[in-house]
Amino acid sequence: MNTTETLGRALGVALAPLTAVGSLVRRARLFHPDGLVYRAEVTSLGNRGSSIADRLAGPALVRLSSAWWKGDKEWSDILGLAIRFRGTAEITPVPDPGDQDLLLATMRRVWMIPFAPLTTNPHSFLCNDYHGALPFNVEGLGRARLSLLGPRLPTEGRPRAEALEAAVAKGFAVFELWARLLERSARIEPLVAVCLLERVSLDQEALRFDPFREGRGLSPCGFVQNVRRATYRASQWARPQTAGARGRPSDTA
Repeated sequence: MNTTETLGRALGVALAPLTAVGSLVRRARLFHPDGLVYRAEVTSLGNRGSSIADRLAGPALVRLSSAWWKGDKEWSDILGLAIRFRGTAEITPVPDPGDQDLLLATMRRVWMIPFAPLTTNPHSFLCNDYHGALPFNVEGLGRARLSLLGPRLPTEGRPRAEALEAAVAKGFAVFELWARLLERSARIEPLVAVCLLERVSLDQEALRFDPFREGRGLSPCGFVQNVRRATYRASQWARPQTAGARGRPSDTA
């Protein structure tokens, strides 16, 4: 860890009480309080593949959500999409060793947060692209920015949850994960396709995504990423506890 990342961790510790208070008052995640969870299958993109694509391939859980509003409100907002790349097809909120969490949102950069609601379509999970917003160290590729491209399917006037369910039933709810390498060539590398298979019901308080759960080789890096370490842990600590969340303390960060 370099000096910049160490400073990021220190700032995160200073900010952690604020996120804890926010989650305590809201009695839920401070951001993305409600979500739809789907079982998914991940497959490698392209003909040649890559080591990272092969590691990400397999079963997954995907959670789609609004950043701020609870319930089915489709008001102006930033949408989020979180993926847990898993080693087994078991439907459980508890991660296994080697799982990878990837948290994405409809904003390209962190500084664009105030403007992201203006460029997000809040009426569709399928008509938006989702971005890591911050750099990652991608094993086998180097430093990169990650984007998940949506299938751009029309809602045909239906509520977004209903339109999503219809697309899943037809096999059309397929997102593509790409990496833009942070080097002079800035080449774009296709990684995997994420196909939503069916909606699942599980304890969402126990389903706790961690941006630093990096068992498949996607590692957050840099100052701002490291600010998130303590703030995420504080927010999750202050959220309502469930039996599932208490079951394995090391997994609730």
